Amino acid sequence: MAADRPPAPDGRGPRDPAVSVVVPVHNTRRYLEQCLGSVFAQSLGPDAVEVIAVDDGSDDGSGAWLDEQARTHPNLTVLHQPPSGGAGRPRNVGMDRARGRYLFFLDSDDHLGTEALERLTAMADTHGSDLVYGRIVGTGGRPAPVDLRTTSPRVTPWDSPVYWTLAAYKLFRRSYVQERGLRFVEGRLLAEDLPFGIGALLGADTVSVLGDYDCYYLQGRDDDSNASRQDLDWPEHLGYIATVLAQVAELVPPGPERDTLMVRHFHGEILAQFAAPYLARDTEGRHAMAKAARPLVESYLTGRVLAALPPRLRLRAHCLREGMVDELSEIIGADTGREPGPPVAGEDGREYAAYPYFRDPERGIPDDCYALRPAKARETA
Repeated sequence: MAADRPPAPDGRGPRDPAVSVVVPVHNTRRYLEQCLGSVFAQSLGPDAVEVIAVDDGSDDGSGAWLDEQARTHPNLTVLHQPPSGGAGRPRNVGMDRARGRYLFFLDSDDHLGTEALERLTAMADTHGSDLVYGRIVGTGGRPAPVDLRTTSPRVTPWDSPVYWTLAAYKLFRRSYVQERGLRFVEGRLLAEDLPFGIGALLGADTVSVLGDYDCYYLQGRDDDSNASRQDLDWPEHLGYIATVLAQVAELVPPGPERDTLMVRHFHGEILAQFAAPYLARDTEGRHAMAKAARPLVESYLTGRVLAALPPRLRLRAHCLREGMVDELSEIIGADTGREPGPPVAGEDGREYAAYPYFRDPERGIPDDCYALRPAKARETA
């Protein structure tokens, strides 16, 4: 069901909205009233906001509820399609139908602050921004990926934490997205937005941050059904992440700037999986995960990246690079569900995290992997 667009004030025909809000929907009926309600209540006003909800094969009544809402909200367009296996295709479909100067991607279990779109579009209009990050707030037990508290008209991935949140929920200038040919990866449950977010952020002339208003509320689900909490084919997923890191490497030459970005990926997409998801695998599954991650470590784990990681991740990375799968399991077990012991004081005056195999002559793991303050990386590449 598609609603007619409102007429322009001069009566000459349909008026393009300021912003198109694209909402991928799959079996989130229980959250839709809060989600869509937060868009309908935007201070920017309904004539300036186009809502495109793409029902991705829901079977919980979400599609019927959206159709009913479209009858009373002329700025809501509802599209239906078979289930596609992730948010990528519904976002692409919605983006293709969008008419606004700006695009905003809202997940159907999340919601917006009442003034979010007005403030975000004003920031973009004032500074000519290609992207505007609004402050993200975690709710329902789900933490925000990064706390953006400082409003800045112009930032870069190297002087702000914006690269640590590559998810879709931010404001994009639609003409910029079209010029860059940005699309979401389709058919993936997790990390489908990374190539889009990386391409948008690293190619933008102006990236702004609106940090003095709670724009986006990231909703945790009490049934653990958020995509980020699902089990996956982790070796296949790590293979996909290899293509993402290749994209980064193509856009940013080797050196400190690339390493800064890679630190985020080792935290978020690679080493974070070597925790509960890894321990849940049998021996064969653990070896398969480690084998899939090893090329990423060999290709992108420079000394600078390693030094920037905390000991628990530094040790994981070292074990993956050296093929120490059994030792990796023990190290992961030391801080999965419990804290490791107090730091160990070395005779060199440094403190070391109390993880297994510290100064074990048979394993030969370097002290710097355990050091709470590792020696500064000496490499220049």
